Amino acid sequence: MASKRKRRLSKPRMVVHKRTLLKSLLVITGLALSGYLVYLNYLIGLRFEGDTWALPSRVYSRSLDLYPGLALKQDSLQYELSLSIYQAVKTQPLPGQYRVLGNSIEIHSRSFEFSDQIQPIQNIRVDFSNDEVGQILDINSGRQLALFRLPPVVIGSYYPQNEEDRLLLTIEEIPKPLIEILLAVEDKFFYRHFGINPASILRAMIANLKAGKIVQGGSTLTQQLAKNLFLTSEQTLVRKINEAFMAILLEIRFSKQTILAAYINEVFLLQQKKIAIHGFELASHLLFKQSIEYLSLDKLALLVGMVKGPSRFNPITQPIAALERRNLVLRTMLESSLIDDSDFQYLSSKPLEVVARLPGVNRFPAYLDLVKRQLKKTYNAEALSTRGLRIFTPFDPLIQRHLERGLKTSLARLGQDELQASVVIADYLNGDIQALVGDRQVDFPGFNRAIMAQRPIGSLIKPLLLYSLLEGGLTLASIVEDKRIQIRQSNGKIWEPRNYDKKLHGAMSLYQAFVKSYNLPFVHLGINGGLEVLVKNLARINLLKHDVIYPSLLLGTTSMSAFEVAQMFQVIANNGYFTPLTAIRRVSDQRNKTLNRIPLASYKLFDQARIIQVQRALIGVSEEGTAKYLKSRFGDYTLAGKTGTTDDMRDSWFSGFSQQLLTVVWLGNDDNTPINLSGSSGALRVWAEIMQRIKIGPFKITRDDRLEWHPVNRFDGGITQQNCASSVLLPFIASRVPGKRSQCH
Repeated sequence: MASKRKRRLSKPRMVVHKRTLLKSLLVITGLALSGYLVYLNYLIGLRFEGDTWALPSRVYSRSLDLYPGLALKQDSLQYELSLSIYQAVKTQPLPGQYRVLGNSIEIHSRSFEFSDQIQPIQNIRVDFSNDEVGQILDINSGRQLALFRLPPVVIGSYYPQNEEDRLLLTIEEIPKPLIEILLAVEDKFFYRHFGINPASILRAMIANLKAGKIVQGGSTLTQQLAKNLFLTSEQTLVRKINEAFMAILLEIRFSKQTILAAYINEVFLLQQKKIAIHGFELASHLLFKQSIEYLSLDKLALLVGMVKGPSRFNPITQPIAALERRNLVLRTMLESSLIDDSDFQYLSSKPLEVVARLPGVNRFPAYLDLVKRQLKKTYNAEALSTRGLRIFTPFDPLIQRHLERGLKTSLARLGQDELQASVVIADYLNGDIQALVGDRQVDFPGFNRAIMAQRPIGSLIKPLLLYSLLEGGLTLASIVEDKRIQIRQSNGKIWEPRNYDKKLHGAMSLYQAFVKSYNLPFVHLGINGGLEVLVKNLARINLLKHDVIYPSLLLGTTSMSAFEVAQMFQVIANNGYFTPLTAIRRVSDQRNKTLNRIPLASYKLFDQARIIQVQRALIGVSEEGTAKYLKSRFGDYTLAGKTGTTDDMRDSWFSGFSQQLLTVVWLGNDDNTPINLSGSSGALRVWAEIMQRIKIGPFKITRDDRLEWHPVNRFDGGITQQNCASSVLLPFIASRVPGKRSQCH
C-alpha cells in the first residue's frame, strides 16, 4: 500500500516537473528569438540607416558657359543636353526638356545651386550661326542674355565608403506610373499588409504543391527588399523565415514610402559582365539612354517585367522572352485599370527599343576612377564619409567626345584589334584634367591604363634631358657627335645603344640631334655629366622611380603612366611652373559648404629661360623633326611635342601641347609584344586625329628679356643669316650666344 501511495503521489510531481521544464524551454526559446530579432534589427539599422547608398555622392563635370560668339556647334550643345538627361521634344519644352527649331535650340533648364548663386529654372533660346552661338534669348522676358550657365553634367554617382556606382531616386523623383505598375505586378496589397501577406503565402503553397515544384512566390515587396539587402536567393525554409522576420522589422521601423524607394533603388535588373546593375534609374540609363522620368508606359512595363528574372527576360540577350513578359505586364495593367484596351493594343504592338549593346555602368569610367583616387589623397576620410557630397571636376564632356571619336577613328585606321590605348588631356596652365581614357573601349570599367599602366617612355625623356644639359652650360647650338659608344655596366655586360634608324650622322648642333631624336649624341652627353642632372630633375617632379641608376635611363627605359608623362610635360609647357594635375575642383556637402582639402602646391620648379629653349626645340620636332606629320594636318599652326618609341616597337608615345591644352597618347599591347608602330606612325597620328577635332590655338612662346634670338646653322652651330636654307631661329641666354659665324648655305 505504501508503494502504491508513493506512485500516486509521484505523478503530480512529474507533471509539475514537465510543466516547469516546458516553461523554461519556452522562456529560453523566447529569449533566443528575442535576441535573434534584436540581432536582425541591428543588421537592418546598420545597412538601412547607416549605409551611404541612402544619399550618394555625385560627381559633376564643368558647367558650360554659353555666350554670344562662343565657338560651339549646335549638335555639340545637343550632345551636352543629352548627357544631362534633358529630353528632346517636339512641343513647348517643360523643365528638363529641349527642342530644336532650325538653327536654334529652346531649353527649359532645371534650377541648380552653384557655389556663388542659385540659378532658377529658365526658358531660353540659343541661336547658332557659322558654328558659333549667335544670341541667347530669355523667352519669358524677351531680353537677350550676355551669359547663361548650363548646369554641369552628372558623370557619376557613388558611395565613398564602398566606391559602388549607383543612380538613386528619392521618393519624390520616382514616376507615379512606375509605382502603380510595380505594385500591380509584384505586390497589389503593399499598402495593406505588415511586411508579409499570409493569404499570398497560402496561395503560393497550394500552387507549388499542385505543380510539384516552385511555380509561384508569395513574397511581398518588403520581403523581396529584405532578401536583396541581407539574404541570398537560395530556396530554404531558414532563409524564408529570416526574410519574413526582416520584412516585419522593416515595416515596424520605416514608412511604406521609404521601403518603396529603397526597393526601386536596390532591385537587381541587369548584369554587365561582372557588374550587377541595381535600381530602375540606372537600368533605364543603360537600356534606353534616358532617365526613368521620361520613359513611356511600355518601357516601364519592360523594366518591371525584368524584376521576375533579370537574365531570363534580358531584352538584349533574350528579346522574344522579354517582349512576351512586357506584354504580360501590360495585360496586368489593363486588368488593374491602369490602361484601357486601346492603350493595351497600341503599347503591346511596339518594339522593345533598347540599345544593341549594354554600355558601361559609368559613361566615363577612367575619369571617375581618377576622381576616386585623388579624393583619397586630397581629402581626409572623415570628410569623405559625409553623405551627399557634391564633387565638381574640370571634366569637359565635349573634349571627351572629340577624344573618343578621334581615338576610335585612328585605331580603326591602324587596324590592330588588340592594340590598347590611353590618352590624357589637360590644361597645363591650371592643371585641370579635362578628358581621359584608359582603354580602347572607352566605357569599359576595367584596368585604367592612363593611371596604372607603367610603360617605358623612350625618347619622351629627352626634353627633360635637354633641359638638364642646358643647365650644365650647353646651348641649342652646341656641337654634339653622333658616333658609336660602348658602356660596361655594373653587372659586367656591355651596353651598346643605337639610333632608331641604326645609322650614324656625324657632328651636328644639339638642336638638330634633338629634333631628329638621335640617341647616341644624348648618351655621350649623359655619361659626361648629364645623367646626374637628369636624375636630380626627375626627383624634383617626383618621377624618379629607381634607387639604382643605369645609363639606359638616358634613352627612357624608366617606366611611367600616361598621367605621369602629362605631369612631366606640364612643367615644360608651363614655363617651368609645376602645377599638380587634378580632376577635382571643389567638394561641397549637402548645404553647399565647401570642404577643406589638402592643399595642392603650385610653384616655380625650373628656370623659365632654359625651359623656353626646350619649348623651341619641341616646336622644331613638330615642324621638321619626327613629328613633322603635324604640318600636313595643322598647316602653319605652331605646336610643340615629342615622339617616343621603345625597344622592338613595343610602345608608341606622343606628348604635345598647343596654346593651352596638353595631350599625351600611348599605344601598346597588354602582353608587351611588339606593335610595329613608332611614335611617329602610331601615337602621333592618334594625337593629330583627336586634336584636329578640338578648337585649339597655336602655342606661343613667352617673351623673356634674358633671351636673345639668332639665326643659327643647324649643322655647325654658327650664327648665320635668317634666310639661309640651313638656318633656324633659336633663343640663347645673352652670355651664351655662339661666337662662331657660318656661311649661308
